[in-house]
Amino acid sequence: MRNYLFILFLVLSTSTFYGQDFNSLVNYKFNNSESYINAEPHVLESANYLFSTPVEEDNLNRLVAVQFILKWMEGTDYTFNIDSKGMDLVGDDKNLLGLYMAGMSKVVLENKNVKLSDTDIYNKVEAMLANYCKNKENNLKPTKTLKKVMK
Repeated sequence: MRNYLFILFLVLSTSTFYGQDFNSLVNYKFNNSESYINAEPHVLESANYLFSTPVEEDNLNRLVAVQFILKWMEGTDYTFNIDSKGMDLVGDDKNLLGLYMAGMSKVVLENKNVKLSDTDIYNKVEAMLANYCKNKENNLKPTKTLKKVMK
C-alpha cells in the first residue's frame, strides 16, 4: 500500500510540475534592480519548464515563460552576448531562439558563484539545445549547425 501511495504522490507532483500556469508572470513588474533579483527563481523555473516540455504551437505557458525571461534579460545586471555563432546555432527558428535565451539565463543563474566566459555559456547552452533536440518528442527540428553538434 505504501508503494501505491508513493507512486500516486510522484504522479501528482509530476503532473503539477508539467501543468504549471505561468499567467502570474504576465503581470510581474520590473521596477528596480531588486525586482530583477527577486525574479531570478521565476526565471530559472521558466527555463526549466521550457527545457522539460515539448514545443507545441498553442502552448501559452511556453510563450509566457519565454517573454518573461526576455523581459528579465533586458534589465538584469547579468550581460548576455548573442553573437553570430549563437545565431548560426538557432537559425531563424523562434523556438530555438527562445530556448537559447532561456538556456543562457539558466546557465548564469545556476552558476552565480562562477565567472563564466561567453564561450563557457555558449558551450553549455549548445549542449542543452542538442540534448533537447535529440528527443524527438520535443517536436523541434535542429538546424544544420545543431545537427553537427548532435553527432
